[in-house]
Amino acid sequence: MSSFDNAVAYLSNSTPSDVPSTVKLELYGLFKFVTVSSLPTSPRPSIFDFTGRAKWDAWAAAGNKYTDKSAAQARYLEIAQSLGWTEGKAVESTSENKSNGGFGVSVSAMERPKDEDDGTLQGLAVSNDLEGLTVLLQKNPDLNATDEYGYTALHLASDRGHLAIVELLLKNGADRTIKDEDGLSALELAEAAGHQSVVKLLNT
Repeated sequence: MSSFDNAVAYLSNSTPSDVPSTVKLELYGLFKFVTVSSLPTSPRPSIFDFTGRAKWDAWAAAGNKYTDKSAAQARYLEIAQSLGWTEGKAVESTSENKSNGGFGVSVSAMERPKDEDDGTLQGLAVSNDLEGLTVLLQKNPDLNATDEYGYTALHLASDRGHLAIVELLLKNGADRTIKDEDGLSALELAEAAGHQSVVKLLNT
């Protein structure tokens, strides 16, 4: 795992609670610059999509500031170090920090700041409610429906590292190829968040 990947995994699993939104957005823009392209690949969201517009602007800002990936990676690592990451530091993965998802990455935690179980597929997936999801699946809901942020239940479970939920969704026919509004699949979200067990499952 490269230093950049290690820093991404660290931030995805060890989210300080007091990180300003400006820092989160800068990390997000740098991550997109390094892993996707230098500039956003979609039109700028409308002024009514506050989160989407802020993320788009952060990505564009990174693309306008940096000329190559190495410089963007260096800045990402600099911020990561200021937030507690150190070179070669083992990434801890606990149920508590997994529930936080990640930030600075194109992960659902940027859109869903609270892991609330609202009884929907997405809510049950985020809250890791296997029993509740099993009951809901008996009603044959649309497993591939997206929420207001463009995430399917599989996206959210994969981002949070909820292996049993991911397995249940896949067994019931969830489409692992669907992309979120940032063009990322459930597999790519799991990779960005460092959830290797989920990555392995989604690759089978």
